[in-house]
Amino acid sequence: MIARKWTLFFFIACAGFWLVLANGQPAQADSHSDPESFMKHYLHKFDTGHIWEITPLYNDPFYMLAPTGGIKVFEGSKKIRKSVKDWKFYMRKGGVESSRYVQLNVRELSSDTALASAEVERMDEHGTVRANTGATYTLVRVDGQWKIYLIHLHPRERVFDFQ
Repeated sequence: MIARKWTLFFFIACAGFWLVLANGQPAQADSHSDPESFMKHYLHKFDTGHIWEITPLYNDPFYMLAPTGGIKVFEGSKKIRKSVKDWKFYMRKGGVESSRYVQLNVRELSSDTALASAEVERMDEHGTVRANTGATYTLVRVDGQWKIYLIHLHPRERVFDFQ
């Protein structure tokens, strides 16, 4: 009888923990009201955060535009999560241990859309720069929260100034 009570208590405690975690995650991940704060949060989380913190920052679906013009669609939270996990895995496999964002320029286009253009340096475990690239992000506000809708990868020399 005591074992059943403990089992039931354990089950209820675990279920409660997962409900709190699931309900608390989106508010924490998307708590930034202006696009520049959102992008700073995203760039930091992409470098240091857990996959569960990064995935909610993307619109579903979201798109990636290659420098060659090819476009890829990422749809569904499971596929988005796997894609981000794969990107981070291949960066680590290539010797990238951390990133430093050299510049970030943001331009709000309307109350629900913005552009952000960034230059990033990817460094190895010794702090030596292994890669330097640029990306421009199209942001949309969905249900009051900023999300990444499109990432356009490009050379660092093409980062927009917006001045």
